[in-house]
Amino acid sequence: MARRVGRKLPWGQPLVIVQLLEFQVVPGHEAEVTSSLRQTVLEGPLPAGILMRCAGKRLSQQQAEHIVATCWRTDAAMTAGLDEHGLPHYLAPVAELLGGRRLAAFDVSASIGHSLAGARIMRVHRGSVAPESLEIWARSSAAQVEKLSARDGLICARAGATRAGASADGEVPVFAISAWRDWEAVLAATGGHIDRLVEDTDLGELERAVALDHYQLLEAEAEAG
Repeated sequence: MARRVGRKLPWGQPLVIVQLLEFQVVPGHEAEVTSSLRQTVLEGPLPAGILMRCAGKRLSQQQAEHIVATCWRTDAAMTAGLDEHGLPHYLAPVAELLGGRRLAAFDVSASIGHSLAGARIMRVHRGSVAPESLEIWARSSAAQVEKLSARDGLICARAGATRAGASADGEVPVFAISAWRDWEAVLAATGGHIDRLVEDTDLGELERAVALDHYQLLEAEAEAG
């Protein structure tokens, strides 16, 4: 197995970065963007420096928001893989059609799973912690995320703290993303309470301002048979 190259975070974990890009498609171009994402994200080879990536559409009444998540091997790989607007180069064919963009990136402090194969639902958990509690949160996240591995239907998960530093209110945003086999697995893991990360697991009592969104991950088109 190749050795992971990159600096380490203060709590001892090798540097891996997840970037989240949320956007709305320019009206009239939904089919074009979906087709391009399907070809690029699902069928195209992984560019150098990327561990995994996925794309999905938010499960909500409007269903207007989309997301692309990219897991980068190192800081240098991410820097080389982004354009001047912070978008991954592999999105260049549809970059002009991605409106209302929101970008976030976090250093991974805990992870399980090495592939997105079989995942159909992605959950994005957002919270915040006080700066002085960040290292405690990061260390405890490893134990908390490890508990998720026992959940039937979980494919992979990543948790960590923002790369942008503290926000205007002095809090540090933290994230957890998890990919699941299907919606039934999510319901079982949360006991039907989909506003929770899972039924009896949390990422720490230190979190505040928690929010959780769900996305239907893009699937390859079925072959005609």
